[in-house]
Amino acid sequence: MPRRQKTPTIQSDEQNRRVAQQVIAYIEQNGPDYQSLSDLFDVCLIERQKYRLTFDKDYWLGITRRLKPWVMDCHIATGDDKFGALLDRIFLYEAPYLFSSYMLYLEKDRNPEDRFYEPRMRAFNKMGIIKAMQDLEDDKLKLLSISLCPGSGKALPLDAHVLTPSGWKLMGDVREGDEVISRHGDVARVLDVFPQGVKPVYRVTLDNGASCECTMNHLWSVQLVKDDSCNGETVTSLERICDMMRKGYAAYIPMQEGYFENKIVSVEYTRDTECQCIYVDHWSHLFVTDDHILTHNTTLEKFFVSWVMGRHPRDYNLFFSHSADITDMFYRGVLDILANPDYNWQQIFPEAHLYKTNAKKQEILINNYRPFANLQCTSIGAGNAGKVRANRYLLCDDLIPGIEVAMNKNQLDKLWGIYTADARQRKLNSDVKEIHIATRWSVHDVIGRLKMMYDGQPGYKFIAVPDIDPQTGESNFLYDYNGMTVEFFRDQELLMDEITYRCLYKNEPIEREGLLYHEDELRRYDVLPGQEPDAILGICDTKSTGIDYMFLPVAYQYGDDFYIDDCICDNTADFNIQYRRLTDIILKHNMQQCEFESNAGGDRIAFEVGTRVQEAKGRCNITTKPTETNKETRIIVNSDWVKKHCLFKMKELYSSKSDYGKMMSFLLSYSVAGKNVNDDVPDGFANFALFIQKKERVRPAYFITGGMWGR
Repeated sequence: MPRRQKTPTIQSDEQNRRVAQQVIAYIEQNGPDYQSLSDLFDVCLIERQKYRLTFDKDYWLGITRRLKPWVMDCHIATGDDKFGALLDRIFLYEAPYLFSSYMLYLEKDRNPEDRFYEPRMRAFNKMGIIKAMQDLEDDKLKLLSISLCPGSGKALPLDAHVLTPSGWKLMGDVREGDEVISRHGDVARVLDVFPQGVKPVYRVTLDNGASCECTMNHLWSVQLVKDDSCNGETVTSLERICDMMRKGYAAYIPMQEGYFENKIVSVEYTRDTECQCIYVDHWSHLFVTDDHILTHNTTLEKFFVSWVMGRHPRDYNLFFSHSADITDMFYRGVLDILANPDYNWQQIFPEAHLYKTNAKKQEILINNYRPFANLQCTSIGAGNAGKVRANRYLLCDDLIPGIEVAMNKNQLDKLWGIYTADARQRKLNSDVKEIHIATRWSVHDVIGRLKMMYDGQPGYKFIAVPDIDPQTGESNFLYDYNGMTVEFFRDQELLMDEITYRCLYKNEPIEREGLLYHEDELRRYDVLPGQEPDAILGICDTKSTGIDYMFLPVAYQYGDDFYIDDCICDNTADFNIQYRRLTDIILKHNMQQCEFESNAGGDRIAFEVGTRVQEAKGRCNITTKPTETNKETRIIVNSDWVKKHCLFKMKELYSSKSDYGKMMSFLLSYSVAGKNVNDDVPDGFANFALFIQKKERVRPAYFITGGMWGR
């Protein structure tokens, strides 16, 4: 078994440190200029060249971290390209050690809209993903789990043709849930549709006469060939393909059989028109369009593995997934980064060279032969026991093929056994780290079980990023190019079934961890009792900030039972809409008493609503009361009362998109074992339970007779 090299003794030149501190002091006193910034970076270079692998990288990377903002500011202020060139040199210096700098330098020669990382850098850093991946390599983490929304595709005109099992269909007629034909001729389901607006469209013609139309930012799977040298399959935009063709490269496109036999002979502008793109659930994300030409999409994980392979050319990593198709895609994607001239991998790691690749075994070797390749890819059931091993990383990607498996507990138990008895047994020592990237389908999936075992322990991190930031109400995926807006997510939610949407876009498993309310515990009804209710009551949890919800259930009391006949569950921030809706529901049901939470301006809302009810000749005793107990404790201890005394409408009596449907969704998804995006509904019912049980006298928000506030 290969041995880990001993950590070398850190060395540093005290004179170089003194010089660096003197230059920093000069810059801080006189302001940055090119000469001083260049001198400071030269000291960093001299230190690394002198001590190579034993130099004190933490100290000197600390110097470059201070240096970069000065260089960036000067570049912005002056527009002088020499500052940009200096910044590139700094990124190259940092690239072997810092994952973020690696990705920036790796793609620096690509067109901005073709770059993967830079347009997403701000979002990924906010999510904590880049720091977490850096922490893996800095030995601060042992296992990292990442679950994000599906990525977006690139645009085709609405009148482009897409091949489906029943024949050709116009792109404009393709909808989420439709089936299309993938690269290998099998059926793939459309997960997402992305309207792109009016864009310039170009006709791509091949040497066999086949052609199709697309936008310049459309991604293609191609081989670029020059002087009989082929750089392997690559994924890039049409704009980049045109640029490479102008530089003398020939671009070959795969047809449906998967062979790169047809050459692009022309790309011509045709018109401006409405476009959209689709995202399919096939491993390659390739689908067949006009004349059987194929299109593509790509991922983040390949960048990390390519960085690790350059940093550790003697170690080997294992990529594990549910199908050979996915592993083939991953193998080709990593190979593309290492071999494609679009990327600067060779500049970053000049001492690492491709030694051998094997597409059939999906293996990549760096520098020389060894028993196990630097990258090995295998799938569930491949029978590779003894053939694949990892001494650096085990990477598990989408072990669950889809929702059908996720809903089958027996299948998930079997999958856990495969992970523990097969994938994890490929680790050669306890130093091997793990990365899991997948949609959170179930609490019983591999990530769910690992989370139950390790969440909160040092060295284990679980990142799951929903579509919308629960604090700000803004999209978490607003990239510089091809980002996803709140409006996009709202449209997706309307088109998809609730379970699939929550799994794919909110990364909430089908069954939530530690659910407080279960469907079989709730009481349901189809019609109200025939007699007059004892009382009609309500309690209002007012909206404060972000994506909080204004929540008011209407309860018809019959003895000890409370029939929840209507509600408001709305996250509008418009106070006028809030006042109107609250007033309307009180008047509609002739509500007799309604208590408003007075925290976060609730007393003011109570006053405004009370005034409007009075003006409409309504009669309702509107009161206010602050909430003082711990929210989570309040929700938990009062849940039993809610289950015993509250009755909810039968499912067929309301739409999942209605306020009532939202109320039930939030109630049934509240978890005591993790973070909850929205707890307004379970908290509202907890306050309703307290309101009924305590029967406390609270000060009125207004007096109908005197019209006085807070007397």
